Amino acid sequence: VGIEEIHVLTDSCRSPKQVVRDIESALMAQFGIELDHKKISVAQTQGGKQFRFIESRLRFSDVSISLNGVRSEAAVRLKKGDASFSGVAQGPGTGHNQLRLVAAATLQAVECAQGVEGMLMLEDLNSGVQLCGRQAVVVCVSVITSRGDDYLIGSAFVKQDLSKAVVNATLDALNRRLGSLGD
Repeated sequence: VGIEEIHVLTDSCRSPKQVVRDIESALMAQFGIELDHKKISVAQTQGGKQFRFIESRLRFSDVSISLNGVRSEAAVRLKKGDASFSGVAQGPGTGHNQLRLVAAATLQAVECAQGVEGMLMLEDLNSGVQLCGRQAVVVCVSVITSRGDDYLIGSAFVKQDLSKAVVNATLDALNRRLGSLGD
């Protein structure tokens, strides 16, 4: 098992690209390990309070659910920098299944953003979790790679909208792994 990801927090004295190059060089010189720069994310402090991420993550943009008789369609849009990625899922219009469709549409948008297809599958979703007196959503996603199946879990508190929490929980399961999906 190799290094899957490295997260670094540093000040703004050096550019994030230089920090990534320094890490790559140090790993090669010290341990003989070659690492793809996409597996390294750098966050910088500015005045000790703010963070800037070199590799922006996929973020929630919008979600919609439309009903047509007993069928539902969920559409999710994610953003990464200036780029936008969409996913759509259709199925039975039951209340619980609508949430599953939102998660499935999120996975489709992630696959679109990563340029892969058929690698992500929603395994389970629970929107009835209570934690600290607040409602939370938990999702389990399976990832199929050349190394085999992997199960990832993500969660998010419901703040205003249950569908948005489903998208955020799905992204929470995946965001740390996005750089290695095509591997």
